[in-house]
Amino acid sequence: MTQRLGTITFLLVGLLAARSDLAGAQLQGQVIRIGIGAPLTGGAASFGVEMKNAVELAVDEENIAGGVLGARIETRAFDDEASDATGQAGAGVLCQDPAVLAVVGHVNSNVSMAASSVYARCGLAMLTPMSSSPGVTDRGLSTVFRLTNRDDHKGPGLAAYLYRKLGKRRAVVVDDQTAYGKGLADLFAAAFATLGGTVVARPTVKVGERDFQALLAGLPPDFDVMFFGGIAEAAYVLKQMRERGLSQLFACGDGCWNVKGFIQPAAGAATKGEGVLVLSAAPAVGRVPGSSAFAERYTKRFGPIANYAANSYDSAR
Repeated sequence: MTQRLGTITFLLVGLLAARSDLAGAQLQGQVIRIGIGAPLTGGAASFGVEMKNAVELAVDEENIAGGVLGARIETRAFDDEASDATGQAGAGVLCQDPAVLAVVGHVNSNVSMAASSVYARCGLAMLTPMSSSPGVTDRGLSTVFRLTNRDDHKGPGLAAYLYRKLGKRRAVVVDDQTAYGKGLADLFAAAFATLGGTVVARPTVKVGERDFQALLAGLPPDFDVMFFGGIAEAAYVLKQMRERGLSQLFACGDGCWNVKGFIQPAAGAATKGEGVLVLSAAPAVGRVPGSSAFAERYTKRFGPIANYAANSYDSAR
């Protein structure tokens, strides 16, 4: 553990210095790796693939520029399947590879928390560009870092916008019982109530569930917004909501900012009724210097850019 942390410190200090020929020779011919832990299959795969793509783009560009102090960078990715157990197992494998100096991961907050405990024991730094639960970074682990906004900012911010700007007063709040989904929904519900709104129903769904007819049939008739905390199930809740003639605004966090995982499976439902309100985890392309050029490079190689590509790219950089 001490040796790995010392190596990381050396590299970080070296990167801040000018890249002289002498410094480049210090690791010439060696290989260092960045681990990637993400769901590459299943309902959250689009987020994981986006992360992996962006990290690989950053690594390839760095190698073209000469690598790190002369060393070539490689990636070592594993599919955490959005599972705590699989995430921990994969983290253990990365810990056994002495060439892995840091990890970009994970997507799901519960997996980040589970895996980060393993990384901490072997001295691997983990930087998540997506996991937003406060618990990810509030546990006192010195090896855990985050490059995205937190749910205790997002939930209250969304509640304030819905209440103050859109005049919403009666909310149905749904979550998928994950660390991210439940945490965000709880924070939203508490803030909405503090503002003067009423949470008229608080049902939950299960990850992987697709039939929400019973949930929708049991809702009170007089709500004016549904807030959903979660990821893949949101599209199907929205679609079935519109099929039942429920036209209320559908609001959710950045877990819904996903063309493949939300817009496409919703099958046109996002434009019906009052539509949807989705939080973005990053500023729009073009607002931050360099983001337009990055988006062009990403799109040329991988196709349309999504919400977390910039965070993932910067995490690797």
